Amino acid sequence: MAKDKKEIKKDILDMFRTLENEEGDVLPPEWLESDYIKRLNWEEKRLYQNAVNELISKGLVENVKGSALSLKLTDKGADLIY
Repeated sequence: MAKDKKEIKKDILDMFRTLENEEGDVLPPEWLESDYIKRLNWEEKRLYQNAVNELISKGLVENVKGSALSLKLTDKGADLIY
């Protein structure tokens, strides 16, 4: 069964939970690009960017500038998941 946007957002926040640290955590680009995104089907990949944009607009994560796709957990995001 295909994941919806809510499940994709939950997956991303769950990865931050597994890091077991606090605000400022950055998801490894390898996890996002190689492991997670590659497992998504075409429709889920389309929803992925919308899910990330919603997490950013809600202030839960930030996009880290650089050559690879990285997401950083904000204070607000840390308060939500820890």
